[in-house]
Amino acid sequence: MFTWICMYQSKSEDTIKILCIQKSEGTLISSVFFDRIDTREDYMMRKVLFFDIDGTLAIHGHIPESNKKALEALKEKGYDTFICTGRAPYYAENLFGKLVSGTISCNGRYISYKSEKLHGVPFTPVEVEELKKKLDNLGCGGLFVSDTFSSPYHLEGDVLTHVKKEYGEEHIKDEEGTYYTCDFFYDTLEKRDTMIEAFKGECVINDHGGTGSCDTSTLVFDKGHAIKYIIDHFSLTKEDAYAFGDGYNDQAMFREAGQRIAMGNGVDVLKEKATYITDTVDNEGIYKALKHYELL
Repeated sequence: MFTWICMYQSKSEDTIKILCIQKSEGTLISSVFFDRIDTREDYMMRKVLFFDIDGTLAIHGHIPESNKKALEALKEKGYDTFICTGRAPYYAENLFGKLVSGTISCNGRYISYKSEKLHGVPFTPVEVEELKKKLDNLGCGGLFVSDTFSSPYHLEGDVLTHVKKEYGEEHIKDEEGTYYTCDFFYDTLEKRDTMIEAFKGECVINDHGGTGSCDTSTLVFDKGHAIKYIIDHFSLTKEDAYAFGDGYNDQAMFREAGQRIAMGNGVDVLKEKATYITDTVDNEGIYKALKHYELL
């Protein structure tokens, strides 16, 4: 069975007509003809914007006032906006609350819209065990992330204290769960480099500036796959999508977005793939890019 949809503007120019036909093996099952509630102008204005957090919308958890105002203005104009981050779902939700329409967290593997889960790609129990074995062999630690809490693996001392402070002690639990991503922790740069090599072909490791931790983006489902999922889910096109980023793991976002905005503080490899390079995160880069594209 397939569904064929035809959409066209009515002569009155204030509504869009939709004809929906369902057929199975050449036999007509049903047909429905109705007016779309949206005006043609609203339909043509449909856009979706995806924002990385760290280094793009926020600086060490702090959101510049200009970025808050920009998100509020986009919401007032009716655009859908998504946080697109390697962070945990609960972290993204707590930080941005009602400022955005939804979140793509865990570097793509968990998607929510209007605070409800839309799609998720969890690790299987076997994959979790394989990750733990690799971390054991590398002498590294991990933080396994679920939608409501994170579980530390071989993290202790100052590292564990920092993690609890960063995410909130109530969100750090030593228990089993359904995990969507895993942050890696190392105590020497040599271990970091060995770890990057060990996971090559499985995931992209986004190092946090040599500070001893990094987030991971799996190749089987990353930020780009999540963006494509949303575009398909809402019947949009690639050209309707705007992606804002600064890091290596944001390359996946750029793969699926027609409009690609790199922050002035972003890595060079991302800037090379951008359709527009804006100012830095602390110098109203987001606002300036939105003005450039006439979204504000």
